[in-house]
Amino acid sequence: MQKVLSVRIEAEDLDFIKSESKEEKTDKAKMLREIVKKGRLQMAIEQYKAGKISIGKAAEKSGLTISEMTDKLAELGIKNNITKEQYLQGMKNIEKIW
Repeated sequence: MQKVLSVRIEAEDLDFIKSESKEEKTDKAKMLREIVKKGRLQMAIEQYKAGKISIGKAAEKSGLTISEMTDKLAELGIKNNITKEQYLQGMKNIEKIW
């Protein structure tokens, strides 16, 4: 569900949005949504790399599934920061489910 938000931005940022939307042959609103989407992903990746959030939280923040986030991190060459103990606990949890 989309909602409306009025926001003030710097003139240079608006110029960037206008320029990119013209280049991509799309409207400014769609371009801004794409920029926000990419920003969410970038922030999630940075926080994950810094060890501030888990892969699940990074996926949630970015709007991706855990599998998609794992693939994206692998594409970027970012190593998984899960510990051996966390991995083993995860395996135990899977065994309980199955």
